Amino acid sequence: QSNILFYIFSSILVVSSIQIITVFNPVYSILFLIFSFLSASMMLFLLECEFLALLFIIVYVGAIAVLFLFIIMMLDIKTTTAHKDNVKYFPFGIFLGITFLIEVLILKIGRAHV
Repeated sequence: QSNILFYIFSSILVVSSIQIITVFNPVYSILFLIFSFLSASMMLFLLECEFLALLFIIVYVGAIAVLFLFIIMMLDIKTTTAHKDNVKYFPFGIFLGITFLIEVLILKIGRAHV
């Protein structure tokens, strides 16, 4: 029962985290951010970390995310479309991702020998 709920909330967290980055409307992005914080706090409730779960809800959802939402709604940002120029940044992103992966693997190998 609890494992099924954990997998449901973790899949909701992954999907909403991907939607934060891929959605074009910033208001929807903040709403997905709130949704991901809520699903993360539900996962913490399932792990019996009630204080951290309530802290997530009060601090992140209650204060920071709602503040971001009001700021974005007051700025009246126009929705932008994806440009074809974004493809030129893809090799640099791959390079940074591989660099961070190598650093993490070096740290993990270094700790395995200690």
